[in-house]
Amino acid sequence: MPRIFVDFRPAEVIHKKETYVSYYVINPFTGKMTRKRIRCNHVQGKTERLKYARLLCAAVNERLYDGWNPFFEELPNSTVTIRDAICRFLSSRAKILRVSSMKSYRSFSEMFLEWLQLHKIDNAYCVTITQKTLLDYLSWSDSHKNLTNRSYNNYCMFLYTLFDFVKSKGFAAENPAEGLPRRKVDMKTRTVIPKEDRAMIREWFESRIPRYVWAMMLCYRLFIRPKEICGLRIGYIDFASGMLKIPSDLAKNHCDRILGIPDDLMIYFRTLQNYPLQYYIFGNPKTYAPGPKAMAPTRIAERWKEMRDALKLPSSYQFYSLKDTGITEMLEAGVPAKFVKELADHHSLEMTERYTHKSNAKKILEYNTLKF
Repeated sequence: MPRIFVDFRPAEVIHKKETYVSYYVINPFTGKMTRKRIRCNHVQGKTERLKYARLLCAAVNERLYDGWNPFFEELPNSTVTIRDAICRFLSSRAKILRVSSMKSYRSFSEMFLEWLQLHKIDNAYCVTITQKTLLDYLSWSDSHKNLTNRSYNNYCMFLYTLFDFVKSKGFAAENPAEGLPRRKVDMKTRTVIPKEDRAMIREWFESRIPRYVWAMMLCYRLFIRPKEICGLRIGYIDFASGMLKIPSDLAKNHCDRILGIPDDLMIYFRTLQNYPLQYYIFGNPKTYAPGPKAMAPTRIAERWKEMRDALKLPSSYQFYSLKDTGITEMLEAGVPAKFVKELADHHSLEMTERYTHKSNAKKILEYNTLKF
């Protein structure tokens, strides 16, 4: 931890081409002796300027002997510790983020604090945290947790966001996470799942976890994301009108969504009417039956991988491929892109039309009978 009462070299007056007071003081955040100068050229007349400089020099030395350090004046909030800053950071984020997002921020924070405690710097001032400190932390995390490139980059992003907050509050002058090297991440590879393979997948789940099929249908038919699927409560279903509401605090884009439920899905949903409205539609991670606690989205991925390995299907068949498949087939069926965009909850029509290009390519191929 930096010292408030620091060593120094007394101030002296330099009176040459220009007049100034010069002194050296240890920068408590780097531990190095640093030169400070106070120019006096604004005072008119050499005699008056020298007189002013001598008075200033005496005043500076008096403050230095009393333990004054100019570095603390330059950054008034520099005595905030990294532990305190992390607490304030989490408190500020809790006001604007979803519960699932806050869970990630808390997890990253706890891991960073664990490392800071291990190295006995959790009570160090924020300004003492350098980029080397963060690189040491990332290296430690990588070796102990065997991070993938994508996870490593997520750690970097967390550190950047944390220290951007630290800088904005004046706890440090710079963001040490700025410029942290990122790792190259391959683009996600998902492919549309052919109808015959979907039938095989459905048959596999129907013989083992029948309710999982309905989770698949929500992704394939209504383009609902896995995290949203796990957060759906029975009370979000309007059984009279056949509508499903995804509230803003659950939706990825933080906007309420109202979806019409296809008749075959409503047949299943009507079997849930006897459960409490606050129950989650898929609460039990083993049977996917309704329950009082939300199921983790990772459970969906784990079951999907189990099926994929058993059927020896390619890794490009992911649970989220069901959404890609549904969007592609809906566009191929002639549904206007603007309606598909609304159902898919895309930010822009351009995002939806990426799937159109694939559909058009298939149609063009049917007509391409050119002979060389």
